[in-house]
Amino acid sequence: MRTGRADTIETRYADPEGCRAAVRPRGAGRAGVERTMMSRPNGNRIKRANVASETVDAALPWKAKLGYATFSLSYVMQTMIVTWQMFYFTTFLGVSMAVTAVLIAIGKIVASVIGPVWGYISDRMYRNALGRRFGRRRSILIFAIPANFVFYLLLWIPNLPLVVYFAANLLYWAFFAGITTVQYGLPSEMTENPTQRAQLVGVNQIAGAIGGTFLSVLNVYLFTIWGKDNWESYFNMALLYGLLGTAVLMLGFLSIQERPFSESTNVSAADAGADATSGEAGGVHIGFGRRLVSVVWNFLSVLKVKEFRNYLGLYLSEEMFRTVRGTLNTYFVIFVLLLDPQTVSLATGVNLLFGIACVGFFMWITAKIGGPRAYRLGGVEVIFVFLAMFVLAMTASHIPTGTRAVLYIGLGLFMNFGITGVVNATQYTYTFIPDVDEIITSKRREGQYAAINSTIDDIFSSAETIVIGLVLEATGFVEGAQSQPPQTVFALACLFSFVPIAICIVGIAFTFRLRLNRENHELLLAEIDRLRSGGAMEDVTPETRTLVESLTGMPYEHCWGHNNVIDVSHKG
Repeated sequence: MRTGRADTIETRYADPEGCRAAVRPRGAGRAGVERTMMSRPNGNRIKRANVASETVDAALPWKAKLGYATFSLSYVMQTMIVTWQMFYFTTFLGVSMAVTAVLIAIGKIVASVIGPVWGYISDRMYRNALGRRFGRRRSILIFAIPANFVFYLLLWIPNLPLVVYFAANLLYWAFFAGITTVQYGLPSEMTENPTQRAQLVGVNQIAGAIGGTFLSVLNVYLFTIWGKDNWESYFNMALLYGLLGTAVLMLGFLSIQERPFSESTNVSAADAGADATSGEAGGVHIGFGRRLVSVVWNFLSVLKVKEFRNYLGLYLSEEMFRTVRGTLNTYFVIFVLLLDPQTVSLATGVNLLFGIACVGFFMWITAKIGGPRAYRLGGVEVIFVFLAMFVLAMTASHIPTGTRAVLYIGLGLFMNFGITGVVNATQYTYTFIPDVDEIITSKRREGQYAAINSTIDDIFSSAETIVIGLVLEATGFVEGAQSQPPQTVFALACLFSFVPIAICIVGIAFTFRLRLNRENHELLLAEIDRLRSGGAMEDVTPETRTLVESLTGMPYEHCWGHNNVIDVSHKG
């Protein structure tokens, strides 16, 4: 049974218009329940104010939606790093290829490892004054945005010691992980309304497409006026993109909204263990060793959540088939279709523009039919396009070059439609996972899931790239050659076409395992609101019990904090 506390606390709500104070009853956490039941044997049930629910149910202003989109626009900095860092280091800074490769690889590893730490910290920022003043996500951005810019810029300043470049690269990736952790968690953080979440996911995709198109066009112009054979051109471009990226992130900082401080967002309260003591501000102080165990445990324990495991099937399938396609696309065009590299650039530009229109459609359709069905729609279309690509590859030698190019670009448009749908559906589905986690833990842990999402992506994409390289080498691929042996060409065509199809089928299969549709989501939120308001767990309806158990993979009695998902020492 869950009870509420009768006392009230002054809380400050994290919103972009400034902080406003309000007095509201505190909900019952695990520790709060124990204290309440000891001091009040009857466990008085005090209903919580509905301010928090109203905040996340209301329609988001477009300022907040566009503020969220600035995160993707800021990736012009990241694109500059990914595209030109190795070339700049080896050509103008005199760093060897091997050292540069190690430097870049270590940076990405650091981002993968540090991501869950950022998620853990950001979920618990309401335990201190800074978090309550600015919000638990925006308080992370206060440090991450300026640090990200400083260490990014250091990478482009010539004649620095190598150790400085190593340190700057590590710290850049470390703080970049903090920014992406905040970004991935915000759709669930900002609203519980499925339509609003679909719009947030959509504007994020559109902003990414606009940023990519802008970067491609502007780079051509800047190289024309500044040249491309001197370090100053790359430094000036990096500085320009750094200023632009940081500026839009600051706009995002001022525009995004967060959940208010409440019992459900006070995640640190669930960390209390047998040897933890309460601090002066009501926070929980835990020793370093215990805290480290908690970070690792929170990373691993999310895999207990059944719906999250099902979501990972969608997410990894989507990421893996897109990685295969992206890695092999240039080889497929040049060596299989026998087209020139300019065709790749033209197709990429056309697809980016077409993708913006596709996002608008899937923003609407995904909100209407749900993530799993939208995933199937996009996935099935992608499968047929890959089959058509294979047919084109097998008949390429009998088709005029111009016709091959037109067919490839046309098929690419259809493929981009399907891929846009799959990505949109996956991101939309992800926004519901923290709601499932809340019914398990009684806490909001968007940061934890955002960080783990990013870490798993880094691990699998790196492994997949290595496997693709090994497979290509095994087929007899000749580096630097103008053409490839027939068996290699056939292998490329098969890898490009059938591997993504197989992976996509796996993703579609996982959509049938997902249980969280729009109707079930409303029922889940209703149960969460009931428990937030002090409702007793034994009063649950049979329908709700069945739903919760199918989503969580654990008995209903073990939900709402009666488990060790957050605190490994808690026995339930």
